Amino acid sequence: MSDKLSVLTEALQKSSPIEKLEQIVKDLLGKGYSKENILAEFEYFRETTTDEDYEDVVLEVMDFITGWCSPHKRLDTAYTFTETNDNELSYFIIHQLEVIEKAIEQFHHYLEQKHFNLQEAEQLLGNTRIVGKLNQRQLALLEQVLKNSQMMKSF
Repeated sequence: MSDKLSVLTEALQKSSPIEKLEQIVKDLLGKGYSKENILAEFEYFRETTTDEDYEDVVLEVMDFITGWCSPHKRLDTAYTFTETNDNELSYFIIHQLEVIEKAIEQFHHYLEQKHFNLQEAEQLLGNTRIVGKLNQRQLALLEQVLKNSQMMKSF
């Protein structure tokens, strides 16, 4: 894909370079290039260019690829395939379901960690009379105090 660097330079020299680069990215995604490979090429180009205006445009398009932009400017396979496949939404829906699955997995991991932390706090307190009388928030606060000796000094 290194021959694309000359294509990038040509696109940057034309009017509306952002739109030209967007089209290049869409074409590359359509041909099966990964976002990571495209970003690596853009990053290499950005590092080797001496023109700050070119660098700004390339960074903007890189934001479109990574998703650091408004949703309608995103350039990833789910959106690209939807646009180029007679507005077939299955790619977009599959992508969104994958995002939801990942969020659910992260939420379960968070809950497991919190449960572990509460159990650890109860163990730190031992079998004192206070354990059965505290709610989860109070236990979490005590856990933080017991773990952080600097907090102990402020009480």
